[in-house]
Amino acid sequence: MTNLLTNVNNQTNEDNKSPKKLYNLKAEKLIRAANDNFVYFKDYEMALMQLQEVLTLDPDNAKAYILKGTIFFCLDELQTALDCFEKALLTDPYSVEAYSLKANVLDIKGNLKEALDSCDKAFINVTEKNQELLTSLYDQKLAILIRSKRYREAKETLRQCYTSLKEEDSSYIASCYRDVIDNLHRKREKKKQLASERFKLVSM
Repeated sequence: MTNLLTNVNNQTNEDNKSPKKLYNLKAEKLIRAANDNFVYFKDYEMALMQLQEVLTLDPDNAKAYILKGTIFFCLDELQTALDCFEKALLTDPYSVEAYSLKANVLDIKGNLKEALDSCDKAFINVTEKNQELLTSLYDQKLAILIRSKRYREAKETLRQCYTSLKEEDSSYIASCYRDVIDNLHRKREKKKQLASERFKLVSM
């Protein structure tokens, strides 16, 4: 996994990642209304109608695509959700949130390699402005690595989180995954050892 950039590089990247764009006030209000309808009122149909209006006003609005994808994810329409996150990344190829949400869908669909790749891209694009997403990204990456049975990489990722996260956050992640990773890694090594011993017996 690519390490986080230095403060200077972060600032430079943030400047490069902020294309000069005039905000459409009506579109922004509609996104807030759609978010409220989705989160507070569970009115998915109204939220989707409002987001469609946003995309009519502003076809390159990554936030609208992300929210739209999240709603379809909640409706268990995974492919439609994935398409929305892909469209968000076409308009904003640095969106940590879109990469992470895309990874989540791919993980559920069983495309673990692609999910891990998308999660790593989310890590690469973390800057000082959105470092609060790191804890959930480590959580996501560790879960994918465990499901992929890549226990050594999971242990290394767990070590990395100690240097990247605040102590309380790294302790939380460790409490969730350390014992699981160690136990699974030991079981795998034991199976390898037993398989090796059986092979030797057969070869005699």
